[in-house]
Amino acid sequence: MFLKVLFERYPNVQWELLTTKKKYELIFKEYKNVNLIKQSSLNVLVKKVRFYRRLDNLLFYYFRYSAYVYIGGSIFMEGKGWEKFLKERMEVPLKFKKSKKPIFIIGANFGPFKDSYFINEHREYFKLFDDICFRDKYSYNIFSNEQNIRLAPDVIFGLKNDSVSYKEKSVGFSIINLVNREGLKKYESQYKDKIVELIKRYIEKGFEVKLFSFCKKEGDLEAIKQIIESLRFKHRRKIKIVSYEGNIDNFLNEFKKCEIIFGSRFHSIILAFLFNQSVFPIIYSEKTYNILNDLEMTSNYSYIRDISKINVEKIIDEVSRNKLINNNIFEKSKKQFKYLDKFVD
Repeated sequence: MFLKVLFERYPNVQWELLTTKKKYELIFKEYKNVNLIKQSSLNVLVKKVRFYRRLDNLLFYYFRYSAYVYIGGSIFMEGKGWEKFLKERMEVPLKFKKSKKPIFIIGANFGPFKDSYFINEHREYFKLFDDICFRDKYSYNIFSNEQNIRLAPDVIFGLKNDSVSYKEKSVGFSIINLVNREGLKKYESQYKDKIVELIKRYIEKGFEVKLFSFCKKEGDLEAIKQIIESLRFKHRRKIKIVSYEGNIDNFLNEFKKCEIIFGSRFHSIILAFLFNQSVFPIIYSEKTYNILNDLEMTSNYSYIRDISKINVEKIIDEVSRNKLINNNIFEKSKKQFKYLDKFVD
């Protein structure tokens, strides 16, 4: 979705996307302004080799480009081996910086992290960039003293909202898999039990239910299948599974037709706000709470760790009134591209 917003905002700019994933050929095959750079077939041995080869490709061809754009959401997290990864990550910006070509970071948040060392090392990394725009106040405040750091609402608020405009009597659930998430996997059964309870109650109230898998690779679809297996046939036949397999527009059209969204995935909540849907956020990461806090939308939500405490009847009664009030957010999100706009013009 980040790339969709970027490529559609600048239709007259020729973009080159460095990737190992063949699926992008399908996703962006209709985009005349997008060219995919794939690494050599020699790079199929191990992940590290692939990464270095992709770096080599870009470093070799960097002279062809006018600028470098790094766009994404949770791209600065403190994980295992982050120091080595950050060192590798610096190669491309350094090359562009030495050549006096502008480089941008768009749409990110910072963290989670454990200590100030992680912050300080990234502070040095960020000095390479001409402009960095974070999507939440929490991330911005960490680096707000730096001249090249800005703040604007999430890039996806700028997604074109056209085609389907009506709402079905349906409720959508964005599902995540907790099995491989440290700190959350112990809540797996409570999470699924509460989702099942909500599904049953909405079906009894005459709603169609849609279960959305945003990321099959991270286990969303597998978690959905497990939820389905715990339901009786009379409930299953009222449920539609919508799995993202590369066709963004079809997925979004199914999503935006829902009247109500129970969102676990971060961007399921952003999309619900964008599409004027009622939404109940189910928080698995502080990045979600930070955005809700920025939007002054913290009156109706639950952390996954507290999900067993949810009173289903109370939530169903209240969620229909939980919609984004401040529509200025959509216009403000365009400021993510403020300096890239100036460069392109």
